[in-house]
Amino acid sequence: MGINLGKSIKINRLRANMTQADLANGIISVSYLSKIENGTAEPTNEIMQLLGEKLNLYQADLEDQITNQTIIRWFLYLLRSHKEEAIRLYDQINFALPNGIDKQLLSLIDIHKLSYYVLVNNLEAAGQLLISLHKSSKKFNDIEKYYYYKYAGNYYYKQLAYKKSLAFYQKAENQLNPELFHQDEETHNLYYLIALAASKNRQTHLCLLYSKKALKYYQNNYELKECAECHILLGISYRRINDIEQSKANYNQAIKLAKRFENNETLILCYQNLGKLFSSIEKSNEAIKYYKKSYELRKNAAIHRKLTPISSLMKEYYKTGDLENTKKWLEIGTNLSNEINPYDSIHVYEFKVYHYLINGFNDSFESLTIDHIIPFFSEKQMHFEASTYIKLLADYYFENRKYKLSATYYKKLVNIHDLS
Repeated sequence: MGINLGKSIKINRLRANMTQADLANGIISVSYLSKIENGTAEPTNEIMQLLGEKLNLYQADLEDQITNQTIIRWFLYLLRSHKEEAIRLYDQINFALPNGIDKQLLSLIDIHKLSYYVLVNNLEAAGQLLISLHKSSKKFNDIEKYYYYKYAGNYYYKQLAYKKSLAFYQKAENQLNPELFHQDEETHNLYYLIALAASKNRQTHLCLLYSKKALKYYQNNYELKECAECHILLGISYRRINDIEQSKANYNQAIKLAKRFENNETLILCYQNLGKLFSSIEKSNEAIKYYKKSYELRKNAAIHRKLTPISSLMKEYYKTGDLENTKKWLEIGTNLSNEINPYDSIHVYEFKVYHYLINGFNDSFESLTIDHIIPFFSEKQMHFEASTYIKLLADYYFENRKYKLSATYYKKLVNIHDLS
């Protein structure tokens, strides 16, 4: 990943005026140490402990001093989204940053703070830092540019600005250089992020391409959680190109993996997407079964996460004409969504609109759609989502014999499909 554990060992070895033979003696071969420093071999924890002790890295940590090794470990926690460990090391780094630290690491720490703020969901701090980084980005070297682009992509993804997110991830990909990035984990993490953003942008073939690249790496390294996440993206993509059997196969593989490493979060995504798959082929009973499985596993989750299966159940029951159950899930969703805003969950708008679909339209629907919903999705460049509400508005005008306005919005619908 550019500046990685191997690089940190090399930096500290040189500072200690040690040759590779000096450091390797009694621990590993010189050739193996060379591979570690070049990023082509990943040492065990035992080897890292022995090398660290010889370089006095861990003794420095015990004295509340922050070494390059500490900082590199923090970078690794951010890469792997290990939130608790990242918070612990951030506090150490933030309050005890050494004066004599490598200049490049100082710059990388600032850039990695952007990733950290997104990970802990402090988007206000992330937004302010992004503005500051942008001002100095022209001076960044290739490694710094890579991380700046990648973490800007993370920030925009969190802000639901998926088009911007994908653009920044692709800029990061253009910075990948075999001479600088020895670690495959970093490269394939970026491939997964590109696939994820491509999926949100409905660029299905791009998602398929990068999901498969990432999956191959994770399979070779027995990273089960990451494999399952790739299978979910593949399942979504195959559904969108109407390859139902391939979609099912990928979801089922993801479920097997999720059960092996006992991860409910991954199971939730599998069940939710299987529900969507069965809904797309008009098998509502199966869709409802999986949406309910998703809901049951989310009962203790944050509100914005509960809303996804609730919204899906409401829409599926409405599609089948079961208004009693539609109203039941609409009420549950409305009561919960009153506490949050659309930036937390876009389903907030769905509950508002389904209230009109069930109880009848009036002028307030027009105001809600024109003044709030369409501008929100347009700002995020979420054209597919916007088209649903534009069509409803066009139909509403047509039913009310406002044919000129109806034609205007039907025309917008055609234009927005060209953008999607």
